Amino acid sequence: MENFKKQPHIAGDFSSRISYELKRAERYRIFVSLLVFNFQPVLEKVADRNLKSQEDKDSFLQAVKSVIRGSVREVDSVSNSSLVKVGILCPETSRQGAEAAARRLQDSLSHFCADFFGNGNDFLIPVEISSFPDAAGARSLASYSDEFTPTN
Repeated sequence: MENFKKQPHIAGDFSSRISYELKRAERYRIFVSLLVFNFQPVLEKVADRNLKSQEDKDSFLQAVKSVIRGSVREVDSVSNSSLVKVGILCPETSRQGAEAAARRLQDSLSHFCADFFGNGNDFLIPVEISSFPDAAGARSLASYSDEFTPTN
């Protein structure tokens, strides 16, 4: 994300980054993929025991984002919202590459959750993958841009 912040012609929020990378992919006919991990099932599974306040949930999601940032390439962007969904934008990544990254990250995140909550349960973390130029990829990526638009 550091390289992204250094480019003054691009706004700093995640939704703007999705729009920018989608336009770039369309213009240069290159791949772009977006992974969206949904932590709602994890939060529901442990909410009554471990994450009692919104601050606890926010702290957990920040720790998740740190794990993700340590597992992706420097060029990949991780969403900057406090939603229960965490997006990872992967420029110049095909759907097959995104699927491989998703499997690897799901495994890492499942182990992280088991360690974080101190139990050996398997944590299923659903992931959605949208890629361009796959069928409907531009439309799907654009809809995620709307989903990750900051609300102030």
